[in-house]
Amino acid sequence: MTVRRGTMTMRLGHSARAPGVSAMTWGLSAPRRRVDDGMSALSEQQRAVLRFVARGLADHEIARLLSLSVQEVSAEVGEILRRLDLRDRMHAVVFAHETGVIRLPLPR
Repeated sequence: MTVRRGTMTMRLGHSARAPGVSAMTWGLSAPRRRVDDGMSALSEQQRAVLRFVARGLADHEIARLLSLSVQEVSAEVGEILRRLDLRDRMHAVVFAHETGVIRLPLPR
């Protein structure tokens, strides 16, 4: 899209985007999942573990905060991933953000 055409498009009240930008950004503003999309399958302890995992804490840190052994935390993380059909911890972070379990701060 040329600058002239982009300016005219914006004057008409439309969005001026270069070809391919819509395809690249599609899905970035996807609607959030509902919190009950699997969260009801988790125990209260598992929800707490998920919140800490989503904030980037390691198993030993979570264990200390929840007065659990590292092995118990590791087992809970595995069970969370299994129950929610998530691949890994990063997928759990994305899930937690999408469902509103946590809110990620916006960059400054």
